[in-house]
Amino acid sequence: MISRNSAPLSLKSLAPVLFLLLCCSICEFAPSPSKAQEPRHKRLGVEFKFLDTPVKPAIEMTGEGIGLKVVFDESVKGDEVIYMGGETATGEQALMAILAAKSLQARIIEENKIIVFRDNEANCQKYGQYKPWPARPCGNR
Repeated sequence: MISRNSAPLSLKSLAPVLFLLLCCSICEFAPSPSKAQEPRHKRLGVEFKFLDTPVKPAIEMTGEGIGLKVVFDESVKGDEVIYMGGETATGEQALMAILAAKSLQARIIEENKIIVFRDNEANCQKYGQYKPWPARPCGNR
């Protein structure tokens, strides 16, 4: 059953992510001619802000913005929140910043699909057969 307070709370926590996606879509309408050949996720710079935002939706929405589907290992807790703001970055840089801030790693498990997990020795061994996203080894925070 949904309480009266759950809808405003959900909107409050997802608002920064939705704002980021809106900014990405607006910036796409007027790319500079010199950057037209670069991949979309490399050329868009937007300001992003996450205030008391659940980590999983923030990662999912940011990943979707750069064309990645995201799945999570059970080591990534659903109740974790993130506080970041005032940064101007590409979608890829924003996702890397979230992962670094929460000590998380991502590995490419299929084309355009990553798995996100807690950066620890056991998980690095568990997902060691997959290519890191972005290309950096485990344990480098």
